[in-house]
Amino acid sequence: MDERYRFFDFNAIGKRFPPHAESLIVDTYLSDSPACSMRLFRIYHPLPRHFHRMCDEHLLLLSGHLNFLIEDDPARLLSPGEMVIFKRDTVHGVEPVGHEPVVFLATDTPRRAPDDVHFVDTDATRGLTFVTHLEDYG
Repeated sequence: MDERYRFFDFNAIGKRFPPHAESLIVDTYLSDSPACSMRLFRIYHPLPRHFHRMCDEHLLLLSGHLNFLIEDDPARLLSPGEMVIFKRDTVHGVEPVGHEPVVFLATDTPRRAPDDVHFVDTDATRGLTFVTHLEDYG
């Protein structure tokens, strides 16, 4: 296999996400280098307001509907095909709407370190795991 390129089938990957998860999200890395990481992830529970100190984030909604919370703006309803881009230190959160799985394609520049998730209200996530990886579900 040539390491210079890879192909991905988002539909096939999406079918591998479990129907339920104890963590807020389940993700899988498509690429992971110091300059940029790219992930496909599914949201299982409302994602409290948080921010990242070390990376900018680009989110493309592939399925589901949600209220996207950003800074102090009113919530914005997002539908599949919509994208939001924001800089590091921007407070954001997600509230899924309806029953369809909420799946995002995320690009973080530079790479988002796994511990670069800072919740505004740490009590809102007490006892919850932020992320598990699709590969952990066998």
